[in-house]
Amino acid sequence: MDEITVSFQYTKQDIANFVLDSYSFEKVRCTLFLIFNISAFTIGLIFLFTHKIPLGVLFIGISLIAFPMVLYASYATASKSLKQITNVVCTLKEAGLSFMSNFGDNVIAYKDICDVKITEELIFVYMSKNSTIIIPKRAFKSVDKAIDFAALLTEKYKNAQIISLQK
Repeated sequence: MDEITVSFQYTKQDIANFVLDSYSFEKVRCTLFLIFNISAFTIGLIFLFTHKIPLGVLFIGISLIAFPMVLYASYATASKSLKQITNVVCTLKEAGLSFMSNFGDNVIAYKDICDVKITEELIFVYMSKNSTIIIPKRAFKSVDKAIDFAALLTEKYKNAQIISLQK
């Protein structure tokens, strides 16, 4: 097998895309925030109509500020953790996905990969619900090369899962 290698550095745009795309994948979290915001806004309107203006303004203000603040907190957390990673090199090898950074070289066996998702800007490689590697599409020579990389990775991890189930 020919090894496919891509190298990159994370940018602020990658981190922002990571946060926004993560929220779009996690429908439960978004649904809970939406319910919270609509409920707070509705309670605020009820208080306004019953002439309890300070409480109404408070609830409406919370509903309009809460979600952007949570997104910003997620961005700050992701930014802090990804900012420390520099000069990343990802390689599809026979043994698995090699992820080399200033923290060392890790080879993730294909059987340990749970899912691969592609967004407009990023490729997400999930090892678990809480463990993700992101690979920016801009690191490839073309979008087609990025999609080919993700497709090959998907094929390899699915084949590895089939083989492990047969054992």
